[in-house]
Amino acid sequence: MRTLLFQGYMWGYILSKANKSFTINKLNKAGKNKEKLELMDKIILKCTKNLIRISGADLIITGTENIPLDEPVLYVSNHQGNMDIPILYSTVPQTMAFVAKKEMEKIPLLGYWMKERGCVFINRDNARSSLKAINQAIESLKSGNSIAVFPEGARSKGPEIGNFKSGSLRIAIKSGVKVIPVTFKDSYKLIGKKGKNTPAKVSVHYSEPIDSRNFKDTNKLATTVLTQIEKHL
Repeated sequence: MRTLLFQGYMWGYILSKANKSFTINKLNKAGKNKEKLELMDKIILKCTKNLIRISGADLIITGTENIPLDEPVLYVSNHQGNMDIPILYSTVPQTMAFVAKKEMEKIPLLGYWMKERGCVFINRDNARSSLKAINQAIESLKSGNSIAVFPEGARSKGPEIGNFKSGSLRIAIKSGVKVIPVTFKDSYKLIGKKGKNTPAKVSVHYSEPIDSRNFKDTNKLATTVLTQIEKHL
């Protein structure tokens, strides 16, 4: 029952806001990007917070005081389950866009909203496309927009951390922003392997910033970030 409520609310909410596309396009044409993002964040935050409530997640959030609010950062997180994005978006004191797999862009309405919010879509099977997406993320960070990335590339669906792809950390080194390691613990329990939604206690920790300007090698930066993530699992 909870699973049906979750899916019904999510898609019902997205459909109910389809008419906002006209307002978003109007703001785009007027060059009012700040106003557009503020409108989208207000709408998205309402949805993500309600999804968390419906999922039955009992959140324990720590370390938000480590996040600098006067500069863009790159959030680098482990990826346990489907609820990681709504939880991350709803619990930080600043909003962000995401680096997402290319397939997400093709989802009706959802793909449009993600693109307009500044999300970067990456095709890991196409080197040229991946490089283009990484450069897009770098420019977005340089423009003052925070971004979140999941270097595993896919949900682990369990407590373990999958293959941590260091290439995504190039985004931080090339843009010169600080990295905030984010640790999700037990978020995979919220939506199981069969898609069943089950209430669970979930811990999220935001570690202290890592200055990417101190690194020239993406592997070394990735190792440092991963160490911080694993420390709080």
